[in-house]
Amino acid sequence: MIENNKNQSTVGIAAIGYYIPSGVMTSEAIAKLADIPLWVLKEKIGMEKKTIAAEDEHPSDRGIKAAMSAIKKAKIKPEQIDLIAYCGVGYYDYRFWSPAAKIQAAIGANNAHGFEIRNFCNSGNLGIHICRNMLLADNSLNYALVVCSDKLSQLLNYSDKNSNSLLFFADGAAAALLKKGESSNKILSYYGINDGKLADLVRVPLGGTKLPVKNENIDLALNYVKVEDRHQLEQTLSQIYLNNYKKVITTALQKSGFSLNQIDFLFTNQIKKSLLAKLLDVLNLTEKNTFISLKNCGHLGATDTLLGLAKTIELHKIKPGNLVVLASSAAGFSWGATAIKY
Repeated sequence: MIENNKNQSTVGIAAIGYYIPSGVMTSEAIAKLADIPLWVLKEKIGMEKKTIAAEDEHPSDRGIKAAMSAIKKAKIKPEQIDLIAYCGVGYYDYRFWSPAAKIQAAIGANNAHGFEIRNFCNSGNLGIHICRNMLLADNSLNYALVVCSDKLSQLLNYSDKNSNSLLFFADGAAAALLKKGESSNKILSYYGINDGKLADLVRVPLGGTKLPVKNENIDLALNYVKVEDRHQLEQTLSQIYLNNYKKVITTALQKSGFSLNQIDFLFTNQIKKSLLAKLLDVLNLTEKNTFISLKNCGHLGATDTLLGLAKTIELHKIKPGNLVVLASSAAGFSWGATAIKY
């Protein structure tokens, strides 16, 4: 659909929708299942409870609800959407399947091309970047829908001590509607990096070509996310993690002519309390400059950053001219940051 816009060289976030399941799992219940002290969850991680999707509520179902919410807020028709990017960890309703196509049909976006982007918890950031560039590269495209939805809670084996650092995995969905020619909420720049040496550190062993689903391979423990070396993961989180977070944020800002001291708001994927405190301190920010959903929702994957931005907008805290950064880290490991000018 071709429209005449005064400024075809910009893409902004027209609206953000989200859907959070009503089901919850308390820290008390998690501590009992994982056989760990309650203080680890409440004080060290900073979580009181996390959101859990119903057994029959799948990633595409929540993605559809978040998408419809964004469309309603933007006051457009589904037929106006040109692109749909489904962004997540790759754990879909089915193993060989397209959630983007399912959402396209369900919301009535009959003119949209749908596809998947898999970069784990950085998928939303990367999806915004890719869709922005696609809109700018093609005069016939004007709207893109970036949908993030995961069911991370189902990947957990609570008896696996090596995976205790992932106990905050939870369920949720968010969707950002991007509009070409949008002068406010303007997406400025993106920067991402990888440390591929850590690629095998976190994975689900069963279901790939190395260990396909066959009768002789059916070991339920292999169907959950597995941390190969928890000490290496802890070392990564305490050393490499912060440096790479700062690097992607700094570089994304520099690409659009800004610096760290100009950040008004930073929204990250939800990481443990102590790690977030260190990151904010390194960037000379405080909790007033972010939104923490970890306490009541847990970690929702790529949904975290968009949820934080949406909630802060609802609280009327973001003002015209504010510089906002979405920053996320992901298994692999990768880091990415997006700069947005409101």
